[in-house]
Amino acid sequence: MENSFDNFFLAGLVKREKVQYDLEDKEFITKTATALLLIHIILEGIYTYSFCTPMIYINLVSIGIYLIEFVLNATGHNVIIVWIAHFEIYFHIIFATVFMGYKCGYWLWLFPCVLSVITPYFMPLQSKVQSVLANILVLLYIVTFIALYGFHENGYLPIGYVASDSIATFMYYTNGLIAFSYIIVYTTVYCVNIKENTNRLNNLANTDYLTGLYNRQFIQKLIYDESYKNVAIMDVDHFKNINDKYGHLMGDHVLIEIAKILSSHSEICCGRWGGEEFLILSKDSQSYDDFCNIIHDICNEISDNIFSYGGNDIKVTSSFGTATCNDGMTPYDLLKEADSRLYTAKNQGRNSVISA
Repeated sequence: MENSFDNFFLAGLVKREKVQYDLEDKEFITKTATALLLIHIILEGIYTYSFCTPMIYINLVSIGIYLIEFVLNATGHNVIIVWIAHFEIYFHIIFATVFMGYKCGYWLWLFPCVLSVITPYFMPLQSKVQSVLANILVLLYIVTFIALYGFHENGYLPIGYVASDSIATFMYYTNGLIAFSYIIVYTTVYCVNIKENTNRLNNLANTDYLTGLYNRQFIQKLIYDESYKNVAIMDVDHFKNINDKYGHLMGDHVLIEIAKILSSHSEICCGRWGGEEFLILSKDSQSYDDFCNIIHDICNEISDNIFSYGGNDIKVTSSFGTATCNDGMTPYDLLKEADSRLYTAKNQGRNSVISA
């Protein structure tokens, strides 16, 4: 039953993480679609001013596509939105280069397009098929870049609607600004996202999922940090009886509430050692007597607290064994001494702290 509840609890965490990521994706897609919509609205004025009839109608289609994307984003069709946006930009680059002229610099948009695929932030690459399609898309961008340059150099592009030199110069610098501004913004957002995800992963790797305290693996590493001198091992008294009588949900609630009590003491470092056991550390800047006083306070806080869950109110006590690192002691010796004193506290009636 306990394993089933643990799996259920972990599934809840994963679901909440997924919801958070989905909300972030929606927000980023909304901002990106809004920016592209505004760009196309401005382009509509430029195409009209340039009397480039084909691009006037093509750009109206682009504007309609981004309006539709807002609806798709609201209904959670992130994958469809991203692929539609990529292909809209791709074909807009081709048509604008063909009708407005190569000198307008629309081909510069290919650079951020490649970047957004090879360093995906919200590009859907969850399956092998999507990864293959993304690689094909990058290859398509590269081939298109070479082909547009080749057609321009060999005079294969039509000249019926080519913009004047002044408009072409203005568009070249404008498109360059848009393309490289996107690269800067996208790269910044991408790097921030990587940092945030790294922090999330580190937090998950170092934290006990139930109590929010450090897990055994991380707290054990801290013991080997010479700045941590004082140690206490804590055990919840008769914890098995709590689980057997009131259920594992009550047991988990007790552990969570005890973790809150431990976390309220900022001068110590706490972690879940395993099951109903906790490990408490303090640095050598704190005297052993002061450390023991804090442990006594925690012991009293736990025994004075009423743990309420599922209509049941219970009292809980705890036992502690403390130790300080003297000359010649290894971390193993320190833990062994604290553990030995913990069992002394339990054998002498529990709800106590043995520090010597």
